[in-house]
Amino acid sequence: MIARQRRDSPGERRPTTNSACRKAILALWPDKPADAELPGASNAALVRDRYLRVPIKDEEKKHPDYRKGLFRTMCRAQGRAHPVYQEAFTRYTSLLDGAQEGEFKTKGRLILGLGNENVLETGITLHHTYGMPFIPGTALKGLASHYCDRVWGAKGIEFKEFKRGGKYHTAIFGTSDDSVRFIFHDAWITPESLKDGYGLLPDVMTPHHGDYYSGGDDAPTDFDEPNPITFLSVAGTFHVAVSCDVPGEDGDKWAGLVFRLLTDALREWGVGGKTAAGYGRLVPDGKPDGTGVSPVPVAAGSAGSRQHSKGKTITVTRARDPNPKRNRPYFVADDGIGGFIEIGDRDSIKIEIGETCDLIVFSFLPGDNRYSFAIPGSWEPGQH
Repeated sequence: MIARQRRDSPGERRPTTNSACRKAILALWPDKPADAELPGASNAALVRDRYLRVPIKDEEKKHPDYRKGLFRTMCRAQGRAHPVYQEAFTRYTSLLDGAQEGEFKTKGRLILGLGNENVLETGITLHHTYGMPFIPGTALKGLASHYCDRVWGAKGIEFKEFKRGGKYHTAIFGTSDDSVRFIFHDAWITPESLKDGYGLLPDVMTPHHGDYYSGGDDAPTDFDEPNPITFLSVAGTFHVAVSCDVPGEDGDKWAGLVFRLLTDALREWGVGGKTAAGYGRLVPDGKPDGTGVSPVPVAAGSAGSRQHSKGKTITVTRARDPNPKRNRPYFVADDGIGGFIEIGDRDSIKIEIGETCDLIVFSFLPGDNRYSFAIPGSWEPGQH
């Protein structure tokens, strides 16, 4: 916060409100040492945005020392806010009724919002009300969307609909014209993580070619001077949740599919900044760190590997058609592949979504990756 001045008359300057604010802020900090803490602070986001002791372009170069005190204050503020945050966290998670949810622990460190505009050279995403680190749902959705397109959609021709523009990718993530039925909730850090000494933690990065990266004319060399930059990163456990607003078992199954997708993305790619350096990886807490989950769970009614041949009588589940414009009863086999009744009176099958019945596999359409079914008694194997 740099004090500005206004001119009321020639030759006269007087401080503005910003100058008065800075004097009030400085009165709250102890005079010595430079890295002293701000007493009583309990909201790390408020401390970061409003209580820096000196302007960023400090002529006496005290800013790095004063920043240490600011960071230390932000870390300690979590402990003071813990009782209030515990109640808020309990209230928040209680509103996730019906969501697919779980706790994910950082494998190392996590940094979100490193490049956000703020009073320091480095930023971090904090909850505005409680000052705690969290992962915005928009970040989780963007990560899952990219991972779905680049990884699940690249597993083979049978998974092509998971690529961007495919029907499954569109059904999960929508388009600019159509909203979707899935909600990626903000992931809050658990109060237990703060008790274990996690949450905001001091960190450092050391760029060696600052002038070059800033647009300088000189090429980077081994003689460039390293410039250590302190910042705050995060470690701990986060409560991750995905929900679907389609009621019933069908919606739960689709939410389970999306949750598995997000689980893979968090474990394999990570979220936030500096992922190439190992930051941002999260794994399910208390579970082994596997190599990923195979996409397309059977229950979700997505395209899997065909297991049933023509003429076989199988048990299928009535499901919601991924393309509602077709307005036809849609059934999913236990291999995850769906289809429609093509032989027999389909109106005679009066079952609700989530209920099961027996149908005969009449054919498989590889282009559409779906079955055609026949009603038992209306067609027999061997008939044309």
